Amino acid sequence: MKKFLFLLIILSFWIKVQSLYAVLPLPYPIDYLEKIPAIEKEELTEEEQIEEAPPTAFAPITPPDFRKQKAIGYEPDVTFRVPPGLKDKVDFWKSIYHTYSVNQYVLHDSDYNLVYKIVDISDINRKNMSYRSQRKLIAQRLGAHKREIRALLISVYHKQAHLDSMSSEERKFFDLFRNIQDPKKFWNARYNIRSQLGQKERFEQGIIWAGRYLPMIEKVFQEEGVPMELTRLPFVESSFNIKARSKVGASGVWQFIRSTGRRYLSINAAVDERNDPIEATRAAAKLLKTNYQYLESWPLAVTAYNHGAAGMQRAVRKVNTKDIATIIDRYRSRTFGFASKNFYSEFLAALETELEYQKYFGALKTEAPLDFEEVEVQKYVGIHVLTRYTDISKEVLKRYNPGLTPYVFTGKKFIPPGYRLKLPKGAKEAFEASYEQIPSQMVAKTQKKFIYHRVQRGDTLTYLAHFYDTTVGEIRRANRIGRFLYSGQTLVIPK
Repeated sequence: MKKFLFLLIILSFWIKVQSLYAVLPLPYPIDYLEKIPAIEKEELTEEEQIEEAPPTAFAPITPPDFRKQKAIGYEPDVTFRVPPGLKDKVDFWKSIYHTYSVNQYVLHDSDYNLVYKIVDISDINRKNMSYRSQRKLIAQRLGAHKREIRALLISVYHKQAHLDSMSSEERKFFDLFRNIQDPKKFWNARYNIRSQLGQKERFEQGIIWAGRYLPMIEKVFQEEGVPMELTRLPFVESSFNIKARSKVGASGVWQFIRSTGRRYLSINAAVDERNDPIEATRAAAKLLKTNYQYLESWPLAVTAYNHGAAGMQRAVRKVNTKDIATIIDRYRSRTFGFASKNFYSEFLAALETELEYQKYFGALKTEAPLDFEEVEVQKYVGIHVLTRYTDISKEVLKRYNPGLTPYVFTGKKFIPPGYRLKLPKGAKEAFEASYEQIPSQMVAKTQKKFIYHRVQRGDTLTYLAHFYDTTVGEIRRANRIGRFLYSGQTLVIPK
């Protein structure tokens, strides 16, 4: 009897767990989950998989003569000169950009950027397995090498007074730190082992993409009085990939998060100007200019693009200097981590690498500048109607208008009135004539609305997608969530 009661308790507990699996009650807000990148590939509808029209023209990138520009607070050959205290960091990032491939992890010291070892993962990348499985194998391989390096550093620390007792590998590590004066450098270094993936192929592709937008970006920065060297900042942020998205919600070539982007840009379900390189450039120029006016230093203004102007002002007050190298070396803050400390060095490295790209990558076939005309849309109009009556394909519209969201290209949202639609040079006149011929019943007076659903116990993403005739991927993207729901949560259902 006791055995039967025990089995009954176990069975009831198992049923309870199964019923709760689909809806996860959380003691913290859903925003916490948004910081966790989804491992699984998102579902895409057929329309969302339509690629933009391919480039039809190519031209080498010709950098402007930076010395002739007129920008606030700018001194030619001085403003963005590599500070002596950052030379090692800049050299490290240059090697990441033009030497090490995306199949190589560089194990290095995060403070001094000293390279311990190069770990090749090309064999893992070639395996036919899921993304999760690949990441697990990579983590295991990197972990084994980090443990080996940590053991060597501890051994060198204990043997540093007796060089003859060191192995050849230990002596190599000892010599690596020869110019570092800290007596506990080896002991402390065991906590600073970091892995950095090479970026050579991504930087090379970024140069190819950059040709499409750089001339227009340079023009915007000139108009705003912002140094044109900063037009190379997207190489650090996104490698000029207009589809770039970060795990914290940053988007576009300038990687604006929503809260910052909304200060300058239109961001809604139909239009997200963060993904339009031209509109986002105007916002980036204004933000950088504001940072400079607040901090009165371009190195600090650039770092503030990553860390925030208020954060950099605190650093200046605490260290009592505006010298960027001194701040990076001495300022300690929980939020001023590796990314913020290295951001300016990454920018200087990207600037030098791009200006000498033919030396590192050869004569690349870079895309020619995008030449376009603009037409202001007067009414709410669907993408299917627009392509039907104007003979402009979705692929072309997607290439010239990356600021339109996937909801527009899937027909779930209209292009709103007031939106300045970009068209290929020479297509404006014919487009306007065709646009005027669209029947009145084919346009709308208001925007399409989303449906809202309050999650109840037992709801799953799969069930909701089937019930509302949509997909799991669309619900997840509309709400910026992972795999789990929680009771009481309100979801936007794109229709």
